[in-house]
Amino acid sequence: MMIEFKDFGFEDNERYLEYLKRCIQIPSNASPMMVLAAKKKYNVQRAYVDNLCWQKFSVGDSEFWAAPVGEWDEINWQKIFARHVPAGTVFNFVPEYLVKLWQRELGAAIEVSEDRDFWDYILYLDRMENLEGKKLKSIRQGRNVFEKNYEYEVEELSPKIFDELREFQAVAEKDLQSRVENVESAQDDNSDFLFALNHWDELKNLFGFVVRVDGKIVAYCLDEQIDETHSIAPFAKADYNFVGANQFAYWYDAKINLERGILTQNIMDDVGEENLRFFKEHLCPLVMLKKFLVTYAPVEKIRDVKISSVRNENNLTLKISGKLNTDSANSAKDEILSALDGVNKLTLDLNGLEYISSSGLRILIAALKKLRAQGGTMTVKNVGVQVREVLEMTGFAEIFNLGWRPNI
Repeated sequence: MMIEFKDFGFEDNERYLEYLKRCIQIPSNASPMMVLAAKKKYNVQRAYVDNLCWQKFSVGDSEFWAAPVGEWDEINWQKIFARHVPAGTVFNFVPEYLVKLWQRELGAAIEVSEDRDFWDYILYLDRMENLEGKKLKSIRQGRNVFEKNYEYEVEELSPKIFDELREFQAVAEKDLQSRVENVESAQDDNSDFLFALNHWDELKNLFGFVVRVDGKIVAYCLDEQIDETHSIAPFAKADYNFVGANQFAYWYDAKINLERGILTQNIMDDVGEENLRFFKEHLCPLVMLKKFLVTYAPVEKIRDVKISSVRNENNLTLKISGKLNTDSANSAKDEILSALDGVNKLTLDLNGLEYISSSGLRILIAALKKLRAQGGTMTVKNVGVQVREVLEMTGFAEIFNLGWRPNI
């Protein structure tokens, strides 16, 4: 059964966030704010199916899915993929934990490639606030230089300073784009930042601060709280004319997160920018949240049977072709029976089914029994000569009421 993706808006944030909180790893690109910011540009659609939230993106003629969010360890991934995920589906930014689950349960049905430029940096905020040890020396020195050289003040982010912050962002963004190779990514980042300011009240979970010197903004951080102990830091900028402003802002950001009870934080990917990667590695991340590109390439590789479905309310047509032998029957049984939930009338179209084994016959009987238990009926049509011979020899032709004219 294909997933029916639909449009969504700010009113869906609370529900989506509940699913996101269940994930053992939360990638920055799955944040409610980031998804909403990307919605128009990438035609993002969403669906809630089988205890998971699914999201689909479009880029030109290409389509890709985000990693579904929910309690991953409680999902039967073989059943879910067979039922809902079309062959050839590409998943972007899949966290390492979920990839390991998929590799264990789906095996050769998925192809995985590493996407290093989009890994998140996970900070342990106690470490960032204390800045102890050799690894954090450069951050500590930068903060100390800033505190020593400048009379500064820190102000909480609020809509009353957003016009001023937009002006600072425009200058900082122009400077950034002159220093990076991936200009398109920087432009996307700027667009997402402006989206966050423009929808501050609707997004609800955002917080942050600006740093001022002589009344002028010289740095800011904007964060999104995901749950009681974790946040994502999608945006931070500093005026590099003020030495140490960047290091001070990251230190102070850890401080205000800890005051809210937050222990860990995603610092977003470096998009392959060498200087950005160098700086983020010096934040001494607790761990890297690795993300991967995953392609689902199932049916032809793992079984000989093909199954497609068309459903109209409580009426379902299942088309079965290929060979329903012992191996393919084992993988097809759950897919067929789960598709019958809530069905009153089933039509089995066997046009193209070349062979059926005893295991395949047991699936058809199981389907018939389930339909009868639900008060429904089953019709079998377009049965080829070889399959009909098997059904007639075993007596199933009469049970399925095939009649006596073979489909030649």
